[in-house]
Amino acid sequence: MSNKIQLLPVANLPQLADQPLAWSLKLWGEGKDEFSAEDWRKFYSNALTSNYQSWDFNATDQELLYLAIRGKDGVDEVVAAIALCDFDDFEELRVYKPWIAAFVVREDLRGKGVGSEVLRLIETQAATFGIKVVYLWTEGLANFYCKRGYFQVDQLVKGHRTIDVLKKELS
Repeated sequence: MSNKIQLLPVANLPQLADQPLAWSLKLWGEGKDEFSAEDWRKFYSNALTSNYQSWDFNATDQELLYLAIRGKDGVDEVVAAIALCDFDDFEELRVYKPWIAAFVVREDLRGKGVGSEVLRLIETQAATFGIKVVYLWTEGLANFYCKRGYFQVDQLVKGHRTIDVLKKELS
């Protein structure tokens, strides 16, 4: 594989899933009412058996998790993970779907363009499924997404947390 980043279903590379799972647990695994560390493990496990061939617009609980892989010095490495889901953890936000979720970039690669490329790749993948609009939510990183064509459609305040809900129309 070249230095180019590719998105591959986690089901194709289950042996590489532990790295981004650890990154996700470090960032979000504890202290959130809506999604525990055990929920993260279940999410990664469920994604191993998901159908990555198509998107079912009538289904529920679709969890497609992709690993962003690039070749470096002849070895494939995981640089990020990102998911496409048809539900959200917050009941209040389930009116929106599908979601880009579980987006995590390896810590040493943040701010180097990897996240922008991985986001572009998942948008392209969603469009190949016939998805015309995607949503995501973030805490404190709305500016990153707005610079990439997203706009705010909602905001949810949960205690001391402010969650910005963003939308992008795919072409």
